[in-house]
Amino acid sequence: MIIAVVQAVLLLVGTIVLLVLQRGQDRTLAFTFLLFAATIVTNVDPLYRWLDPRLGGFNVVTVISDCLMVAGTSTLLWGVAKAVGAARPWLRNAVLVSFVVVIVVVLVAFTVLDKPATTTTFMLDAGSHPAATVYSIAQTVYLGVALGATGFICVLRLREARTTTDLVGLWVLILGGVLGVVRMVVVVVMDVAHVVGDLQVTHALSLPYDVTTPGAVLCVASGMLLLVFGHRISRRGRARRVDAALQRLAPLHERLGVDNAYPPTDDPATLLSRRIVEINDGVRGARASLTESERAVLADAEAALETA
Repeated sequence: MIIAVVQAVLLLVGTIVLLVLQRGQDRTLAFTFLLFAATIVTNVDPLYRWLDPRLGGFNVVTVISDCLMVAGTSTLLWGVAKAVGAARPWLRNAVLVSFVVVIVVVLVAFTVLDKPATTTTFMLDAGSHPAATVYSIAQTVYLGVALGATGFICVLRLREARTTTDLVGLWVLILGGVLGVVRMVVVVVMDVAHVVGDLQVTHALSLPYDVTTPGAVLCVASGMLLLVFGHRISRRGRARRVDAALQRLAPLHERLGVDNAYPPTDDPATLLSRRIVEINDGVRGARASLTESERAVLADAEAALETA
């Protein structure tokens, strides 16, 4: 229970941090944190034992929690893909279709299986039923494949990391993906062993399960936070470079720049781009030449604009 509480606290804190940092931006990752936090919180034993009897006493909280996990898995994959610039329409469609299929399978399997009374060890109590095996494997494979795909996407983006924080975040997400795949294999073997009556295998794999489950959650949560922090650090660095370029360019623009009567703007990058154009227009119009230092200042401004 202590591990579950730690995971829940991390995810709730992460949700708040992301909502603050991503104010006015895409909040897919913050929504992912919230879904996973709800999944973990509803599985904290005291809360589960209090809540489930009030919903019928046949572990409906389990299926609610697992559906939240499937939803969080979907937004995780899509959110990470957007965060690293790998979002594509085909990927969005694949995530959506997979989500719907898994939810339908989970709900049907839960409906037809013989459900025990409220228990915090649902699969241990119900795992001998084939429907319970389908119920568990469907969501486990989906989570494992999604985490593996997330890790693979991050591997492809390692060379594009702009900051050390970005790089560390990608590697932590890759580790989370590996743990997720290992967990998938472990759970599938445990479920199959349980339904065929080989409980010795199920008990033998309990330790790898207990390690990979929180390990995957903690790595993925930490990796996502690091990516967000890395992007924020990178944006601030680019903004500082643009502001510095504007200041260095001011004397040159005052001397040679022409007024192209652009509409007003508060965006520093747009303003820098316009001043570069106006300086180049002024140089060509006056047939003037730039000194070595002025050419260097102009080149630095163009470089700062490219990073912006």
